[in-house]
Amino acid sequence: MASIPNRKTVVSYAYTVKNNNGKAIGTLQTLTIAMNRQLQRIFEINRNASTVDTFEIVPGRSDYSISINRLETYENSLWEALGISNADEVSKATSPINITEILIGPNGETRTTEYHNCWIASIGKTIQEGTITVSENVSLQVEYIVVA
Repeated sequence: MASIPNRKTVVSYAYTVKNNNGKAIGTLQTLTIAMNRQLQRIFEINRNASTVDTFEIVPGRSDYSISINRLETYENSLWEALGISNADEVSKATSPINITEILIGPNGETRTTEYHNCWIASIGKTIQEGTITVSENVSLQVEYIVVA
């Protein structure tokens, strides 16, 4: 791994993303972590017409998702990189996986986030003729996260 420059902003090669077996998933093009929650508007009937009729907004549960886009390699498929050896389509992935994100700072300090019980929602491949690259992508739904 290249040395991490001593600066305040994070560089992409400071990241490592690993599967259940502790192996790096590969050369990542993008890693997107999203945390969303539903918001429910509560309306009041016959409220003063000059104001908005929302009485309050009630937050719901959080949902977590991960999208990974990596360069395809001759060494292993995306399935194998995720640590799944017995599946070749989404319906055959019958067990969740864990994903670990590790950020290494310029002074060697680490920040680790574990994404537990991730289920594959979609998996695909993109071939881009203009850039001569083949990338594989996967979208995962996460049950819970642990920041260490």
